[in-house]
Amino acid sequence: MFRIAVTWSLAGLILALSAGFVSAEGIGSRVFVVERASGTLAVYDYMERKLLPDRIGDLGNLRHATMVFSPDLRYGYLSSRQGKVSRIDLETLKNAGAIFTSENSIDNAISHDGRYIATAEYHPGGVSILDAASLKLVKRINAVVERDGNKFVSRVTGMVDAPGNRFVCVLIEGAEIWIIDSTDGKFTVEHRIPTSTDMPYDAMITPDGRYYVVGHMKSDHVTVLDLNHPEQGVKEISLRDPKKTYEEGVPVKLPHMASWAVSGKWIFVPLVGEERVAVLDRETWKFVQSIPVLGHPVYTVGSPNQQELWVSFSGEDVDRFVQVIDTETLKVKKTLEVGTRIYHMDFTPRGAHVLVSANGDNKLVLVNATTYEIEDEQTVNSPSGIFGVWRAFRIGL
Repeated sequence: MFRIAVTWSLAGLILALSAGFVSAEGIGSRVFVVERASGTLAVYDYMERKLLPDRIGDLGNLRHATMVFSPDLRYGYLSSRQGKVSRIDLETLKNAGAIFTSENSIDNAISHDGRYIATAEYHPGGVSILDAASLKLVKRINAVVERDGNKFVSRVTGMVDAPGNRFVCVLIEGAEIWIIDSTDGKFTVEHRIPTSTDMPYDAMITPDGRYYVVGHMKSDHVTVLDLNHPEQGVKEISLRDPKKTYEEGVPVKLPHMASWAVSGKWIFVPLVGEERVAVLDRETWKFVQSIPVLGHPVYTVGSPNQQELWVSFSGEDVDRFVQVIDTETLKVKKTLEVGTRIYHMDFTPRGAHVLVSANGDNKLVLVNATTYEIEDEQTVNSPSGIFGVWRAFRIGL
């Protein structure tokens, strides 16, 4: 029996090597790191504590690039800013095809059944739907809006996946939220819901898939839509602290909405231009309090156990620090010096470590989330976005 098993194992290995494949072992601990300046992806194995030798290239302009993964972890789909969607084979770590969906795109999402990829397009404005298996365009939805008898095309952003095999996005000039049904392959826009304020620029969905939250240019309000009851329309929520006196003017815009964190009964909002994180009640969406922090917060990420919130900052004096907030006391409990110009952070699936891209130092940092010690550093060229394959199992990432 042992000899037969060994024979079949060797035969399978020889067949795999002859076909040009590498082992799929370790896929679950692989992290794809955007190297913005070179338009490449570096691949890091956080269990092995090593960068894999080859870079994945020919990916286009990776400023604000987004990457999603198929539910079976067969492929990753990377959208570039120049409208290019590249499919990455997660076994061979090779580029497995690409398609241009537009001249300028901003976000992508994968349907919950893994069959379709949706991209939000700036130019020409609209939504492109791709077949994930063939990478062919199956539907183009032009974002045509009519106002005062005039028709125009709007830019689209904030593309997320939602329960029920749906996609949700927002139209910037159109000031509408679209809910698109992908269950029958017709991709009907089943809801077109006006936002509370003009010029939405980005959006996020809460991890439970319940609420879609939209930020607006030059506004300190956000629009909140309950996806369980879209027919009820939207709520408008103020992020201002009622105990604070404000000078004239409002923020140009908040950070990217994906930088918000939902943890326990709270929603944490980093506010560029102010040295505080706003805390909202998850059920009522009412302002609760502010948490004073070291500088202007840019990115907040909650731990899987929902006990901590890690915050990064902008500004030369503070962009090398990360502050850790206790989600029970709502106070800063730790300040860490990790690296300069921190662009992105993410917890490993069970929360044991935090991955940090320090763009100013050209390095990827692995921090122990219990001891707060740096356990590994790797040289990566101008790192920005960090995309772990576990995103395949999270809503809205």
